[in-house]
Amino acid sequence: MNYKSRKLPSRETLARAQRFNDDIVDVSGVDLVLSLITTADLIRSNIYAQLTKDYDVSEGKFALLMSLFSEGETCASDLALRIGVTPATVSVMVKRMLAATSPLITMSKSGEDGRSRLISLTEVGEKLIQKALPNHLKSIRAFAEVLSSQEQESLILMLRKLLRN
Repeated sequence: MNYKSRKLPSRETLARAQRFNDDIVDVSGVDLVLSLITTADLIRSNIYAQLTKDYDVSEGKFALLMSLFSEGETCASDLALRIGVTPATVSVMVKRMLAATSPLITMSKSGEDGRSRLISLTEVGEKLIQKALPNHLKSIRAFAEVLSSQEQESLILMLRKLLRN
């Protein structure tokens, strides 16, 4: 696959920028982080563009659907924590998704507290995930194919070290 990416500054350009502060600093850390950001942007734009094209599902909507698919029915605040957005963002997403012609989610009152609402997948939402997920994972794997299995495992370890996990 041919992925389009923005051009990163060269190490020479980064080194010149460092000299403006009278610092002579190794630029490999800056180069690393810029490369990671660019790679993440590239992956996200290409992988999620395919989901949008094939299934009319945005990145955020897919994250919400996947959370419900893997973790099951939940309230909006827990869903927000799971997908890394604010409860207000989930509220807007849920309202939009419920207004669709064929909603992918449903909302019902919690048995414990009449004020609380539980969000879950509809049958249509579950079928969409089951159809989209294999192709989505295939697209992700295709991106990583340029690395051998050993290189992939090494990179995973290094990235986890950066994440401090």
